[in-house]
Amino acid sequence: MHDAERTPLPATADDTDAHPAGEARRALLIDVNDGLIAAAGMVEGVAQANAGAGVILVAGAATLLVGLVTVGGIRYAEASGERDAHEAIVAAERARIDADPTAEQAELAAIYRAKGLDIELADQVAAQLSAHDALAAQLDAEYRLDALVPPVPPWHAALRTGAAFAAGALVPVLVAAIAPPALRVALTLVAVVVALAVSATVAARVGRVPVARAVLRTVSIGVAAMLVTIAAGSMLDLSEAEVDLDLDLGS
Repeated sequence: MHDAERTPLPATADDTDAHPAGEARRALLIDVNDGLIAAAGMVEGVAQANAGAGVILVAGAATLLVGLVTVGGIRYAEASGERDAHEAIVAAERARIDADPTAEQAELAAIYRAKGLDIELADQVAAQLSAHDALAAQLDAEYRLDALVPPVPPWHAALRTGAAFAAGALVPVLVAAIAPPALRVALTLVAVVVALAVSATVAARVGRVPVARAVLRTVSIGVAAMLVTIAAGSMLDLSEAEVDLDLDLGS
């Protein structure tokens, strides 16, 4: 949901959190933040409207479930597209190599010449890489892809994203549900700010970006969302609202 924070970062040889593993962890932490902010916005507004713990719990649970399905579905679609694109590129490159391996090796040599190698060395590198695994060499040079490491299966990606969102959403829901009514709004706000600061710090360190800026940006978004819903909740009165969770399964 914070697309700007998902921009891939350039990897370095000694970066143990480099793409794709580091970026995957960072993306999951951002999903945790999304869950925190989405659920906090809902429960803070309902709590400010003087709703009881049962109403808050139901509203928070609904937000959690809807968000889980939504972000999981979006991630499934993204991962499916990534997988399809990966398979199409691999198939097309394999077909070109089968049709004209000499031309593909020449193209590979041209890529290395463009990177600064002299003609003779570029030809030698292209020839050796092509002899070892022509497809892998082309995919790495042209697309930075590994033919042997396909994208994460869509269902795995969807489940991880949904679980991360739900984990974040649980924090404000549980705090708001168990906090004393007089302190509910304040304690939830504090808990969410702390949780956002911690997750943003970890995400920033994994992504090798300035921690202070990442924390300030993430916490500011979360606080702004909560203040808006708190203001909206101030105009409502849900003190008489009730939730009947006593299901008569025998009727």
